[in-house]
Amino acid sequence: MRVANSFPGFTAESFAFFQELSQHNNKAWFDDNRARYETHVTGAFRALLETLAPFLLTLNPQFEISGKTNGNFSRINRDIRFSKDKSPYKSNYYLYVYDRRHDRDHAGRLYVGLSAECVTVGFSIYDTWRGPKGALQTVFRKRLATDRELFGKLLDQTLRGKRYETYWHRQEAGEWAQHPGLPRREEDWQTLQAWIVRKVYLPNSRAVKTPAFVSEVERIFKDLYPLYLFTYEKR
Repeated sequence: MRVANSFPGFTAESFAFFQELSQHNNKAWFDDNRARYETHVTGAFRALLETLAPFLLTLNPQFEISGKTNGNFSRINRDIRFSKDKSPYKSNYYLYVYDRRHDRDHAGRLYVGLSAECVTVGFSIYDTWRGPKGALQTVFRKRLATDRELFGKLLDQTLRGKRYETYWHRQEAGEWAQHPGLPRREEDWQTLQAWIVRKVYLPNSRAVKTPAFVSEVERIFKDLYPLYLFTYEKR
């Protein structure tokens, strides 16, 4: 992982970059603004990961912290080959924390995300679309069936007081449908294809603008880590 300065917080420029990208989503604009992107987006995220690394390894020594793109960090370039949206760049950027012994998409993961609208910190698990079946199918659904009482306790502990926003996705009639809240039926838990639990910070939130935001991320990751473990395949 490239050495970075300690995390300064996300700046107004971090949000402004994505606000302007939404209006000028083309290579010429991106090339002209690459320095802003590298300073206020990727630079901030690399500093965040470096600052978080000791905590992450304490939480789980197997967490990936190498800082690779398509590993800890998402790609800004869109894969437009199979997408209706042909804009070349994504409207968000993510830091992912996952077990280094698995592919990033195999199981649940902790994350921090940035877009023009907000910063989000949370847990997510997605179905795998290509290749071997992931932990959502091979671990999560099976444990829902065998350890439902434990899972209910985890939900109660995590979501009590509505500290976190949660929603889920599923392909329905050929479309990617998003549903707010928790699934209400057991069959929905068994057929969902993505589940997200997160806390949202708006651009005007003081919490995201200072180095102290690292403590916020650590607190949330510690809160949501039991959900990660519930989706994890022990090795």
